Amino acid sequence: MAGFSLPVPPGWERIEDPQDGVALITAEPPDGDTEFRSNAVVTVESLPFEFDLGEWQDSAETLLPQQLPNYSLIDRERLDYEGRQVIRRLAHYVTAETGSVTMEQWATIAGGTGFTLTASISTLAYDSLADVFAEMALRFRPETEVSP
Repeated sequence: MAGFSLPVPPGWERIEDPQDGVALITAEPPDGDTEFRSNAVVTVESLPFEFDLGEWQDSAETLLPQQLPNYSLIDRERLDYEGRQVIRRLAHYVTAETGSVTMEQWATIAGGTGFTLTASISTLAYDSLADVFAEMALRFRPETEVSP
């Protein structure tokens, strides 16, 4: 599994290696008022040799509407985080279970592995954690080599 470092907000629950392809899930403490908890998820994926960051994310963009009900892309941009190319995506989806959710993703490639950090929050609360999520993304560090 590929390695990485990611700062987790104080008090958030942290779950490592929860399932194939998902390296980390961290969620805010429950508050009792809502069932949906803001969270950040790191996924890792071995990529075909010929994929570059843009092609990989174009492919992901075709899958997201199939995986997330009422999915709507708000913004997508290519950024440079200290020499590391990142594609940032801001999107929205709605389900009966979660209500309206805003999702922000940062995707990058290191050592032939695709890393995606996905932060999700209730849309009405997005402003309260947008800066926290942005700081997590800036400090997210994938390793460039995959461990056997």
